[in-house]
Amino acid sequence: MSRYITSLKERAAAVPQKIVLPESDDIRILQAADRVLAEGLAVPVLLGKEGNIQEMASRYQLDLDGAEVIYPKKCPDLGYFAANYAEKRKAAGLTVEESRRFLLKHPLYFGASLVASGKAAGMVAGMETPASEVLRAALQIIGTRPDIDTVSSSFIVVTDMMQFGHDGVFVVGDGDVIPDPDEYQLADIAVNCVDRARRTLHIAEPKVALLSYSTMGSERGAGAEKVRRAVQILSDRNVNFIYDGEMEADVALVPSYAADWAPRSPVAGQADVLIFPDLNTGNICCKMLEHVAGATILGPLLQGLSKPVMDLSRASTVETIVDTIVVCCCDAVEGA
Repeated sequence: MSRYITSLKERAAAVPQKIVLPESDDIRILQAADRVLAEGLAVPVLLGKEGNIQEMASRYQLDLDGAEVIYPKKCPDLGYFAANYAEKRKAAGLTVEESRRFLLKHPLYFGASLVASGKAAGMVAGMETPASEVLRAALQIIGTRPDIDTVSSSFIVVTDMMQFGHDGVFVVGDGDVIPDPDEYQLADIAVNCVDRARRTLHIAEPKVALLSYSTMGSERGAGAEKVRRAVQILSDRNVNFIYDGEMEADVALVPSYAADWAPRSPVAGQADVLIFPDLNTGNICCKMLEHVAGATILGPLLQGLSKPVMDLSRASTVETIVDTIVVCCCDAVEGA
């Protein structure tokens, strides 16, 4: 991963962004903030009482000079945030006062309000909350990109098998958000993953394989048919990237298999963006690659939101948090 993270860090450091870290009571978040500040990568925005944060920083010998600390209850924008959230939730009958109490009780939603209002460029969260709650806060307050109906996730997979993908690197989706996407969602996931490949990895011409247990109609079944329909939807949309499917993973990756089973495909044997037919297969594949094949995995990275929000897992390391903050910064600079 280092060859890509180094480039990402250089891009982030060129235009440091304010990134909200709402879970500031987790020491790993503060350690990551310390590292980010030391390397000049971003301006962490920590939510909580300044005294509590400084006490923890002192205990662990962390230097948070340069971080912005916001205590939501004392924030001068709280009234504006509450009114805005109440307006978004008026169909549910939420009052401004109820909205205010909700934002004070749920730092994720307060953090998302900072991002939606432009007070911060992005948010990284998920150490103490499920991915579904991070996504819900982002959707309710920030919303999706105008051209995308589907929020999904991707993983960046870095291997030492330079003959595959983009010098051993792949973008894989979706492994974290949509359990069983329909054909329209699969097409959206492909668009989102191409955007991730271009923006984060600077792959100029991603080659997208929509994966299945079937290759070009070799097998029947509802699963393969769904992938075929997704390919047709991409064709109908006249998207600006190379794609093909449905195809099996070995056909997508291995030139000799591609020559036998999909000789006319512009993608087979050279795919660097892999779209899995459901969350089960995408998630399992990434975990297997990480723990059995020794691949380095960055993500899940949320995509399709109008402003960047990144999800963490409860097992995230300080290094993982720093890397995710860096990706969030780059997304903020180049557009969510």
